Amino acid sequence: MAQALYGITLGAKTARATLGRDPEKTRASLDYTIRLAEGGVSEMKALLFSLRPDALEEGGLIAALAQNAHALEARHGLTVHAELGREPGLSPAAQAAAYRIAQEALHNVVKHARASRVWLSVREEGDGVTLTVRDDGRGFDPLSLPGGTLGQRSMRERAQGAGGTLTVSSTPGAGTRVTLTLPAVPGAVPVEVRA
Repeated sequence: MAQALYGITLGAKTARATLGRDPEKTRASLDYTIRLAEGGVSEMKALLFSLRPDALEEGGLIAALAQNAHALEARHGLTVHAELGREPGLSPAAQAAAYRIAQEALHNVVKHARASRVWLSVREEGDGVTLTVRDDGRGFDPLSLPGGTLGQRSMRERAQGAGGTLTVSSTPGAGTRVTLTLPAVPGAVPVEVRA
């Protein structure tokens, strides 16, 4: 975002400096500034979406993940296969952890994987809930990153904080799979969806 604002400032200053003496250069500077501003708006919307904790409160985990999947498709041209089912029986803390872990995993797909397809699923299995994010990207060698990346460590800490476990498996050339398992809360009432 800072780069976009800096570029907008430079483009506007160039347009002001050339105004009246070089209309073509002024037009090019303004076009450049407009493109940067539009990109900045898109980036800000994505940032606000990623920070918005009320996404869970308004519609629950499943709706928030579906919204995230649609945004990912629209912004990055990825095909997202979402198998989300019904709202799982999770505590509010576990829902928040699952949402943030899914966000981080999906962010990693966009940033590192060079994938064209992503699979996102949430399943209740026995006394647990499993969230999986898998991609068809380039993968990586887990042994080359002992202890994992900062993002992986952050996801693991979130999982542990919610009483769950996280595994990351990958093979170079064969994509990556992030699996979160959380304890289900017996008799948990799914979050009421606000209209």
